[in-house]
Amino acid sequence: MPAASSLVRAEIRATVALAAPLAGANLAQMTMGLTNAVMVGHLGGGSLAAAGLGAGLYFTLVMICQGVLVAVAPLAAHAIGADDHPAAARIAGAGMLLALLLALPVFGLLTMAPQLLVLLGYEKTLAAQIADFLSAIRWGSPAFMIFVVLRAMLSAASRVRPIVVVLLCGVPANAALNWALVFGHLGLPAWGIVGSGCSTAIVQWLMALGLAGYMLVLPAGPRLRFGPRRRAELRRIIRVGLPISGLLALEVGVFNGTGVLMGLLGADALGAHQLAMNFASLTFMVPLGIAQAATVRVAYELGRGAHAAARRAGFVALALGGGAMLVPCVLMLAFPLRIAGIYLDLADPANHGAAVIAAQLLAIAALFQVFDGLQVIAVGALRGFRDTALPMLIAAFGYWGAGFAASWVLAFPFGYGPAGLWWGLALGLGVVALLLSLRLHYRSRVAYAGGPLAEAQPLPG
Repeated sequence: MPAASSLVRAEIRATVALAAPLAGANLAQMTMGLTNAVMVGHLGGGSLAAAGLGAGLYFTLVMICQGVLVAVAPLAAHAIGADDHPAAARIAGAGMLLALLLALPVFGLLTMAPQLLVLLGYEKTLAAQIADFLSAIRWGSPAFMIFVVLRAMLSAASRVRPIVVVLLCGVPANAALNWALVFGHLGLPAWGIVGSGCSTAIVQWLMALGLAGYMLVLPAGPRLRFGPRRRAELRRIIRVGLPISGLLALEVGVFNGTGVLMGLLGADALGAHQLAMNFASLTFMVPLGIAQAATVRVAYELGRGAHAAARRAGFVALALGGGAMLVPCVLMLAFPLRIAGIYLDLADPANHGAAVIAAQLLAIAALFQVFDGLQVIAVGALRGFRDTALPMLIAAFGYWGAGFAASWVLAFPFGYGPAGLWWGLALGLGVVALLLSLRLHYRSRVAYAGGPLAEAQPLPG
């Protein structure tokens, strides 16, 4: 039997081979959002606010639905590990049907959202601009859902290169379409923020069609199958995916809620919060990629019946993520003002208050990032074990019962202001990271009991 060290090295190679391109794909998706913001920003603050709020509504809805659909990855990877490729194809086919079903309520909610904003007290002019943006971008929601399922299936089959290629092609395509449709170049009309919404929708359809085309032309690639057992497969996806969606909603909610509280502390505090969150989100793409790889690696080894290898895959991913997050941790501690200077003109006295607060938040984010990386990787590994309900409850307790409550207490009754809000977030993420890591230890030990030892195996393809 191979030595333990060689098994760990083999698992590191298998995980990195899967995680690196997935992290790159995540960064490419973030780049497209940044491109949209930069383009629309040239139209003025009002347009940027409307497009920003509209994009926030759109991506909040589709991301919550994405949580259900990503269950395709662990379920399909488990089937592939068991060498049951027809089952994996049925799972992907059921996921595609579910994607189209979920797109319908998303489209409807995006259509009604502007009227709801008016009822909440938004200015009619701003609500009208948001309505214009949503009227364009909503047409991309079916493509977004389809892309999520195809990406999940290709990840389960370890075919991650086409995902990266499609997203890397999407970045310049999105920039070019924004440039043409927002400002009216190449003989096209200048549609402003509507053009940005159209650009996003078009690119999402192009990316979905790109992955679909790859799966159709690849002779031995993963397939979709719409068989008679689709109801059973739909139930499996929903059973595993709904708690994932719930966890995402809890996480998005606590960060959005903290942003609302930050706004009560003034414009400088809110600007610093957005700056620090943006930088932290960029570095978060690395552990997110490792988490996505951990889901597939754990599920695949479980499908092979190699429970020891599945446990090892989870903890190797956790160690890789913790190590990877040390780099941004050191950068944030050593150069907080230089990082703030990427976003703000530090020579302008008007930016002094925001820069000082941002430097404080970035220093706290150094700790925040390590916890955030560990918790998302633990969640990813647990998804490989199809353990999603308890992690959602842990997230509810950690994010809201510990983190959000501590944020409010530290910021307002104790008077620590913006730093207090972020120390509360760090506490919440630390609690979630610890509890999820313990859950991974327990869940993988239970799976390991009586399971065969096995060498780490890369996925086929």
